[in-house]
Amino acid sequence: MNEISKLLEEVSWFNKIKKLKVEKSDDQFNMFRICGVNHYENTHSSIIAELLNPNATHQFNHLFLESFIQALIFSKVLPADYEFKYENVQVKREHQTSFGRLDILLTNSANEAILIENKIYAADQFEQLKRYSDYGKQTFADKFKLLYLTLWGNESQAATVSNVEYVQVSYCDTVLQWLDRCVEIAARSPVVRETLIQYSNHLKNLTNSNTNAIMDQELINKLSTLENLDSVFKIADNVDNVKNNIINTVFLKQLQEIGEELNLNSLSEKGEFVNSSWAGFSFSNPDWRNFNVFMEFSAKGLRNLIIGISSKNDQVDISSLPLIKEKIGGGNGRAAFVRFPTYPNWDVDAMKAILNGDMKDIVKNKIIDLIEITRGVENL
Repeated sequence: MNEISKLLEEVSWFNKIKKLKVEKSDDQFNMFRICGVNHYENTHSSIIAELLNPNATHQFNHLFLESFIQALIFSKVLPADYEFKYENVQVKREHQTSFGRLDILLTNSANEAILIENKIYAADQFEQLKRYSDYGKQTFADKFKLLYLTLWGNESQAATVSNVEYVQVSYCDTVLQWLDRCVEIAARSPVVRETLIQYSNHLKNLTNSNTNAIMDQELINKLSTLENLDSVFKIADNVDNVKNNIINTVFLKQLQEIGEELNLNSLSEKGEFVNSSWAGFSFSNPDWRNFNVFMEFSAKGLRNLIIGISSKNDQVDISSLPLIKEKIGGGNGRAAFVRFPTYPNWDVDAMKAILNGDMKDIVKNKIIDLIEITRGVENL
């Protein structure tokens, strides 16, 4: 234990130094972050579509599109022999079809197509990828690819059930690799180059991959020594246990307190949260017969947290759900929800917020907002 304690002290000191250096870095200034381009899928789709469009204002013709295809092949998202012709390429945003509205549609003169469904935090709509796949088959036969773009390359639960053929693409891997290549292509165009760099840095922030590479390598080298290796692996083996312990011993008590303060019943119990699919928390409201307040991670590892109102079960009356979704701002067939503010992914900062009480205040205020927003709605 003495070795672990010593290592933890050294890493803590290292992190303090790193924080000071990062605060002085130019990466702190980012117009995408300042303008709030976080979970707005339409904005991200517009940026990506503009870069992919050979006729767009960046004036690099099909070079960005070509490097995008290469990045997909390099990431093994597409097969090595995949080809997409660059003659008469058309890039459409929010393309309306009888099967639904596509986020991005790329076509060419050979009737080849790439369909992109972009998901930052929103959940899938009913049979969304199946409908897009049906559109692709009807319009392009077998000459199309359906891409499902998410921050971490998640699967689509609905598409898996429907046995839809699609490929998973991630911002944190494929898109960031692509943007690095685009920066190289735009090296002699300062405005385009710096915009690409800022957008890439913004995505690194969203995917928790924006770190100071030199300092990280210094830390990795230190942790890789023979004297530290046992302690490193012992600590690493317990990270998930630490998160679960903080949730089970601290956060669940805070949820109980929130319930008492707001006259709600906390329905959450101790368990394995980190590695469970759709892990979450919920409250029942004595005044509501059909719905509960809920918080849920849409990806394993305590990632992509949403908060809203969901039906209690499949037998209750959900006739008021469309109105609830309209008031809250989004949802699916069984729930109305939005992205959780401030801490959508529960890493170290979220754990700190639980321990210092900030998370409790955020959750409580958000629940108060949900109750106030839905006040007056019948059949809750």
